[in-house]
Amino acid sequence: MNGPASDNEELETRILEASQRSSKLEEIDLEHQKVLQNQQLLYAKDLFSNKAHTPVHVSSVVVNNAECVRPSVLQNYLDQTITRATTFEHLCELSDILNMKLISNGLVENCTQTLDSRGVLHYELQDSDPKPSYATPHSTGHTVSVVDIVPIVNLQPLKKISAKTGTNIGNGEGDGYLQLQWRNALGGGEKFTFDATKGTKTHSSYLFDYSQPLSPWWLWDCSVYKNSRSLGNMELLMRGTRASVRSAFEKHKHLNYELGVESLWRSTQATSTHSSDSLLLLAGDEVKNSLSHSVFWDTRDRPIFPLAGSFYKLTNELSPSKYWKCFFEASKVKSWRKNDFFTASFTLKGGYINNFSASKPLHISDKFHNGGSNDVRSFQLMGLGPKDLHDSLGGDAFVSYGVSLFSRLPFKRWSDSNFRLHAFFNGARLINTNGDQLKNCISSLAREHSTSTGIGLVLGHPVARFELNFGIPLTAHTSDSARKGFQYGIGLSFL
Repeated sequence: MNGPASDNEELETRILEASQRSSKLEEIDLEHQKVLQNQQLLYAKDLFSNKAHTPVHVSSVVVNNAECVRPSVLQNYLDQTITRATTFEHLCELSDILNMKLISNGLVENCTQTLDSRGVLHYELQDSDPKPSYATPHSTGHTVSVVDIVPIVNLQPLKKISAKTGTNIGNGEGDGYLQLQWRNALGGGEKFTFDATKGTKTHSSYLFDYSQPLSPWWLWDCSVYKNSRSLGNMELLMRGTRASVRSAFEKHKHLNYELGVESLWRSTQATSTHSSDSLLLLAGDEVKNSLSHSVFWDTRDRPIFPLAGSFYKLTNELSPSKYWKCFFEASKVKSWRKNDFFTASFTLKGGYINNFSASKPLHISDKFHNGGSNDVRSFQLMGLGPKDLHDSLGGDAFVSYGVSLFSRLPFKRWSDSNFRLHAFFNGARLINTNGDQLKNCISSLAREHSTSTGIGLVLGHPVARFELNFGIPLTAHTSDSARKGFQYGIGLSFL
């Protein structure tokens, strides 16, 4: 005789079997989807490889949601990209460039494309003025067939007004900020930005910036700013304006350039009764005008915490009747093993300033500075180089370098995260040449480097890079401000 207990056991058994069958069906369905995805991927690869050099002609373009971009601007982007396509492979490349430019230049939030065709155009090569025809030619020996393509571009409009607030901690300081943005204001990628920052070392900072794409390949930027911050034992107040034009060519194929002009009025005030004579000599007001030019080559897979690629940059700045400054940076990143398990990076920086007036020293804010969690680790911010009492004076020539090794966390649960184990070695030499010959300057830069090493943990976030390291200075000058122990840093670039 079956009782309630046996009925419950039978019901539980059926539920368990149904659950097992359901899980098996889900596994089968998942495997089936993977097989279909692989087949579609293989078909797409085969299609691209076989039809890559097929001649195409873009006769017209259909754009959905085109009202979010000014017609003349949108036509300019189309004319300089997909309408120039001559083969199917070329069309795919230009389609990617159009998507990237519309998004990166601030015209749309997102962009997708599909391709349609009206048929095949046939050109009679025997005619002196060949005219295309969709009709099948009588003889195929003297004709060229071209696929008539109609791209369909779908635009997703931007959210024009945005505001955000937050805090930043790192580089030996902390601050809070407010940012207001008005994007694509006039339908041509125009952007108005207002930034306000208050903090410990940056006492106050206000920036109003206007930027606009001049074409798909060139960008214009103009800003007005006021900045008050502490620089050692002095207060530095700067008011000025800056304008620049920079290129935005494909970074893997072309050099990019930036030309800028800046005019500022700065006021320097000693904030301590123990300020050095060098700082007291800089106290007062000064006007500076400068012209700068940068050229750079960037093949990195991403600008923040890259896993592969190279970056080279050369900057020249000329301030009439004051100085000429030259700065270079070179870095190389390479990864190994599955899923980029190990990554190594090497960075080299250097610079030189030629002071046109030997009787008047350069302002500290115009000089080079080394040291800090984003620069030469295990040293204080601006902790390297010449000093007067406890005030960092900076230098007019320097060289710095860093080697870093990264590894994914050796735990299966965290191996795919953005955290990395980190080991580093940094070194630098910062000097004042005092008008010495270039040969003697190079000789001084080549010896007696301040160095450090350590290990830590890195978080490579898409917005910024975070580091927590334990470092030890290996060699240091008596004037250097060394820092042994833990050091925290946040920023976009590190040595």
